[in-house]
Amino acid sequence: MRIMNPNARRWSRGVALAAATATSVSLTACEDFMAVTNPGAVEPSALEDPSYGGLMVNGVIGDFQPTFAWTALFSGVFTDELRNHHGYFENPEMDRRDVNNNNATYTLAVYNGLHRTRFLADSVATRLKVLAADSAGRNLQIARVLAYGGYSWTLLGEQYCETPINRSAPVPSDQLLRTGLARLEEAVAVALAAQAAPPEFTNARARSAYVAFADTIANFARVGAARAALDLSAYDPAMRQKALQYARQVTPAYTSDAAQGFRFNATYTRDNNSYTRRASNPFWEFITSGRWFSNADTPFEGLNDPRVPETATPLRTADGALRRIPNSPSAFSTYSGTPNGAPFDPISTIRVASALEARYIIAEAEGLNAASLAFVNQRRAVGGAAALSAGTTTAAYTAALREQRARDLYLDGHRMGDIRRYKRAYGVDLWPKGRYLTTSEQYGDQECWPVPLAEQF
Repeated sequence: MRIMNPNARRWSRGVALAAATATSVSLTACEDFMAVTNPGAVEPSALEDPSYGGLMVNGVIGDFQPTFAWTALFSGVFTDELRNHHGYFENPEMDRRDVNNNNATYTLAVYNGLHRTRFLADSVATRLKVLAADSAGRNLQIARVLAYGGYSWTLLGEQYCETPINRSAPVPSDQLLRTGLARLEEAVAVALAAQAAPPEFTNARARSAYVAFADTIANFARVGAARAALDLSAYDPAMRQKALQYARQVTPAYTSDAAQGFRFNATYTRDNNSYTRRASNPFWEFITSGRWFSNADTPFEGLNDPRVPETATPLRTADGALRRIPNSPSAFSTYSGTPNGAPFDPISTIRVASALEARYIIAEAEGLNAASLAFVNQRRAVGGAAALSAGTTTAAYTAALREQRARDLYLDGHRMGDIRRYKRAYGVDLWPKGRYLTTSEQYGDQECWPVPLAEQF
């Protein structure tokens, strides 16, 4: 299941046919053979034109959004959020955490996308800084690119124990996270400077919209910085203070289930063409439509919690068995707020950052106190669980916090980083072990994705 381009074989046959046809053309045309134009391409010289800045920014966003969705989907299979039922041999490898470094499905879906996005973001940010010159420190386009780049580096740090960068020696998780944090902190600073000194606008509404958007980018980057710092606290406990610093600055803040505050989404479009399917939300294709993945035999099955909804009746999965299938959890725009929920859709948005996540970061970094206990009890009430008492132990509080975070952030790409942090920082090992389901095979011991063989040298 080479998911990103299933028609590659047909394409290669077409290339071969075109090449064979070309050889029959008179050699007198050879002088024109290299004079080929691509009307859809941006000429290199155009990248030095400030008017192309918006196009470059959109290129970064256009790479990040599908990468984010595919990473969330397949890391959900790799961790314990989803169960695979597709027969293609590369899928069970991911479910068992025994991924071969030649696994093309994972490489195309996760590795290539994350590296392409972080490279493009870094490249575009550098170009825009040159073009902006003295105003680079308050340029909102630069802030956006830095934020998306920072998230890409942070996801690399969560998904990989180590990975080469631009043909370097393998870079370990903590360094990847530190790079992500640096990009995100710079994004916060540039967005705030843009908000404080906006360009000249003749229209007051346009100025107001610009200032509000700068505030949105600042909050987007703040949540990312808090996330990266919390991940880094597993290596350096002092990073908890930095996580708290940024999480507390997110506004509007979470106050209740009805007033969850700031939220930033990745968006998708309805496009089922096999060559451009990156534009659609893959959760619809792999779960609602194809039923390749379910939540059967996972900790998220049968919770009767609206944040982790599943179909009311079993449906036939790709292997022919009847199972309940996940519906849209709270991170998706198609969330219905009911235990059975609503199906995923190709245009479902996915939450990337939120004040709710920031509140979870505060609750973990601060530890047990009255305010965070009240927050955990608010979230427990959403799933119908009784409140913890004022005299609850630290161990009971942290266990409840982990459980509520897992439900609230279900399928939005946090689980890999969370499980790895819990084990390294607190000695809590949530990886599934032993026999894999009803087979004679055992779970593997991988706790992050392998570097593809083609990238090892």
